[in-house]
Amino acid sequence: MAFEIKIELAQVSAKPPLRALADVTLCFSEGEVTVRRCPVFAKPGDLPWATLPRLSFTKKGKKTYVQLLDLPSDLKQRVLTAVLDEYRRRSNTR
Repeated sequence: MAFEIKIELAQVSAKPPLRALADVTLCFSEGEVTVRRCPVFAKPGDLPWATLPRLSFTKKGKKTYVQLLDLPSDLKQRVLTAVLDEYRRRSNTR
């Protein structure tokens, strides 16, 4: 199944290491699916990284995260690579 990945990235002023939020649209011949607010993180001296949206909550006094969307690993990797490519393009980082 052929599809295109479109990224809309907004750099944010937030508590580090959060640097940007991306809306990812997967465009198929049958229509589109948009995943909103994929966070992009970066720490000085480290490469940036991105994740799919997730929900945080406290369980037994410990912060826990649960993914809101499960994608096949190859599709997830393509999406996150596209997000990071756009972040690097916009921020002129490696």
